[in-house]
Amino acid sequence: MNSVLLIDDDHAHAERVGTILAQRGLAVIRAADVGDAVKALRTDAHLCEIVILVIAELSRPWLTILRDLQEAARQRAFLEVPLFLCLSKRELGAEFQLRIERMGARYACEE
Repeated sequence: MNSVLLIDDDHAHAERVGTILAQRGLAVIRAADVGDAVKALRTDAHLCEIVILVIAELSRPWLTILRDLQEAARQRAFLEVPLFLCLSKRELGAEFQLRIERMGARYACEE
């Protein structure tokens, strides 16, 4: 079973997304904040195949956060680095999406 690290500070939203992922046969590991996720990625080499970072709004430095998560995963990965998906609760614009995808991550919007 493939596992997903879901990073979402909104508990109710994380529950809904986690349920959808579990229904698709994925094991969900939840991190309530980015700090916990970075620690988890640094300590467990085979924690997950996919990392989903939930983005609520542009008030945080999301590109820096994504880079930090990717670096943490690379430090512990022996064979493959997890795939990264940035899941936005609302549309944040094409420029933001392109910047994320240039970093090697995927972008999806719930709207």
